[in-house]
Amino acid sequence: MTSMRIPHRRTIAAGPAFERALDQVRCPSTWLRWLFLAFFLAFSSVTFAQDATKPEAGAPTEAQEKTRADAVPEVPPQAFPEQQARIDAWQATLERVERALQAESIDEATLSELRSQLAKIPVQAAGLKVSLQPRLQVVNQRIDQLKPADEQAARNQTEAIKLEQAQLQSEAAGLQGVVQQADLIALRAQQDIDAIGERRRALFTSSILQRSQSLADPSFWLELAAATPETLANQSRVVGHWFGVLVERTGRSAAGILVVVVGFAAFLLSPGRRWLSRRTSRDPSVLYPSRLAKATAAAAITLANLLIPAIAFFMLYQAMSILRVLPVDLATVLRPVFFGLTFASFFYGLSIAVLAPERPSWRLVDITDAAAERLLPVIVAMAVVNAGGLALDAFLKATYAPLSFAVAAQGLGAITLGILAMVALRFVAREENDEDTQRTSSAWRLLIPVTWAVAALTVVAPLAGFVAFGRFAALQIVFTTAVLMSVVLMLRLADEAISYGFSVQTRIGGFMRQAIGLKTNTISQIGVILAGFARLVVLMIAVMALLAPWGIQSEDLVGTFTSAFFGFEIAGFSFSPSAILGAIVVFIIVIVATRGFQRWLDGRLLPQTSLDTGLRTSIHTGVGYIGAAIAGLVAFSYAGLNLQNVAIVASALSVGIGFGLQSIVNNFVSGIILLAERPFKVGDRIEVGQNMGIVQRVSVRATQIQTFDNVTVIVPNADLISGQVVNWMHGDFSARLKIPVGVSYDSDPEQVKRVLLEIAKDNPRVLQIPEPFVSFTDFGADALQFTLFCHVGNINADAGAASDMRFEIAKRFREEKIEMPFGQRDIHLRDLASIEGLVRDLVGARAAAPATAPSPAAKAGAKRKKSPADAADE
Repeated sequence: MTSMRIPHRRTIAAGPAFERALDQVRCPSTWLRWLFLAFFLAFSSVTFAQDATKPEAGAPTEAQEKTRADAVPEVPPQAFPEQQARIDAWQATLERVERALQAESIDEATLSELRSQLAKIPVQAAGLKVSLQPRLQVVNQRIDQLKPADEQAARNQTEAIKLEQAQLQSEAAGLQGVVQQADLIALRAQQDIDAIGERRRALFTSSILQRSQSLADPSFWLELAAATPETLANQSRVVGHWFGVLVERTGRSAAGILVVVVGFAAFLLSPGRRWLSRRTSRDPSVLYPSRLAKATAAAAITLANLLIPAIAFFMLYQAMSILRVLPVDLATVLRPVFFGLTFASFFYGLSIAVLAPERPSWRLVDITDAAAERLLPVIVAMAVVNAGGLALDAFLKATYAPLSFAVAAQGLGAITLGILAMVALRFVAREENDEDTQRTSSAWRLLIPVTWAVAALTVVAPLAGFVAFGRFAALQIVFTTAVLMSVVLMLRLADEAISYGFSVQTRIGGFMRQAIGLKTNTISQIGVILAGFARLVVLMIAVMALLAPWGIQSEDLVGTFTSAFFGFEIAGFSFSPSAILGAIVVFIIVIVATRGFQRWLDGRLLPQTSLDTGLRTSIHTGVGYIGAAIAGLVAFSYAGLNLQNVAIVASALSVGIGFGLQSIVNNFVSGIILLAERPFKVGDRIEVGQNMGIVQRVSVRATQIQTFDNVTVIVPNADLISGQVVNWMHGDFSARLKIPVGVSYDSDPEQVKRVLLEIAKDNPRVLQIPEPFVSFTDFGADALQFTLFCHVGNINADAGAASDMRFEIAKRFREEKIEMPFGQRDIHLRDLASIEGLVRDLVGARAAAPATAPSPAAKAGAKRKKSPADAADE
């Protein structure tokens, strides 16, 4: 109907135009009017035809109708409310933290709190992404499976298939949306964590580099002296108040405090204390204690000096807090005091454990007795100064002392610690300069000049007005020394304890050997690997402890390592150590399963078949290679690598491999041919060039042959394929032996033949079928040549039959009076007449020489000196 109305309207509109055209072209000729009328009608018909074929605006074309009919129904993305709720919660936390970070001044406590709120978000977001990835991969695979190959297949799809495809696309879109939001949340959280770290490091830097009055300025000390009387009076009033409160409250709570003191004293006098003293004692008479005994004794000493004061101070403080004995401001002083004393006790015990003064056999470091004895008082002084500094800082803060007192206390403490560090370094440097005692590694010796520089800064900084920096450097010297000694102790303890624990003599080693069936070397290797992992953990903890005072918190490092473990990107490529580690575990599992299947084949299935040993070995080797290939493919798939991309890369590298590794590839292909064709097998006796021996192993690269000299010859497989190989046992173990024999011309040939056949028939290794025979080979230059031919059943086991028969031939020929001649030659001398003349002249000259008669004594001496050889010659 629409197409009919459009030309109708156009025809009506064309009427006036037609009349005007007629008026303009009127002429006397009638035929001209008719001609113009025909032209106008033709033009109108063409316009009508074009308008009739043109579709109405907004109406779909036939192609669009066909595409719409073949299209997949549109389904909105699937919602995941549980995952979305977690993302919304993370989003709210991020917005709250980001608003807080917009403040210009934030203290350390607030930054730590904000950091703790963000700590788990990146890990949880990465975990959410990892949990959704398998389902997303499955859905994408199903979508690819349902995708039509061409337009014809798309038109032939049923509505059910299209609906299934639409639902899968909806689920994939929803999963992809959640994954992208999780990635964004993790990125924002990590960026906020990095921003907090930058703020904390900036705050730390500004605090330690804050300028104060110089200790070298006389005016500073004058001001300090002027404020001292008032400050002391104020402090005396505060201390008097504390004392009064303690006396008043202690009377009411004396029973509770007495119980605590008595309980702790009972512990010190209990069998546990005696057991601890036995564990922490080191007998100096033991000259060669075991490494494990040294490490455990040192650890026991360190723990005793740490735990006993820590438990005592903790119990005392908690008891006083529960009984409400302590004033509030006094509690703020006691906490640093208790901490300082506990650290001093730990530092002292650690030094005793590592240095072991007067007990050189128990020492953990290579220094002399003199150096250990000189270092111990310095270390004790550093521990006391450090504890006193902490207590004095707390006391000055609690008594509201002027800032100049805190500056003076911290500056003098830093200078004292710096001087003590220099004294200790001088002792160590003197030890290192001694050529007879230079035993430490270069890494430890490098710390000496570095520590000298830090100690010098510790002394100079307070004098220059940087008291906070000097105090920080001094504390770092003490703290770093404690960490390094702890690392030495923990590394030694981890190595020795794990190595001993995984020895066969212990319960763990015995269980792994008897219950699991592991070999002794395997158990030891497991212990070595675990010890290496323990060393890595100790070193990581030490690094985090050393970096913590510099504003780099352990949470930042752990978060960074965790995020990197679950995946990171470099130049657009994603790397996931967790996926790689999982792929390695999967590869090991498949390899172990393959080895188990090989053992089952060798122990149960193949012995029940009629296959020979060589074919069994080939099957065993082939199963191993197939299992390794499957393990590699499964590991690649688990790691997320597309095998198609791996194939593309392998094909691209094939050209380079063909040129650079053509010999290896040639041997590999030759090994596969040998395993498939089996021209020889394990146990065969073969000859390759000048080498003869037994085949021990056939691999894809080379073949091992053990010669009769007990020498293993490794022959590349390409040489075996392209060269000549003699196999004495190919298809049959039997072989023919031939023994050549030569007799004199006076011997009877029939007698020789009879004797040789009797010898061959009497030998138990010689087969009677085929029957032995003797061949009259030739008339030799010196003897009649015979050859004895006989067969043995197994060339490997019966190869010695030829030697046995040769022994028997020599014996029988001697009994039968059969002579075996040896080569005889006639010597012809030229110019014999001249030689005879020379001999006559020589004899005549000796006869003409005067002879002197020897004396009787000389004759007797000559007789006595005559040797047995001379007597034999006479």
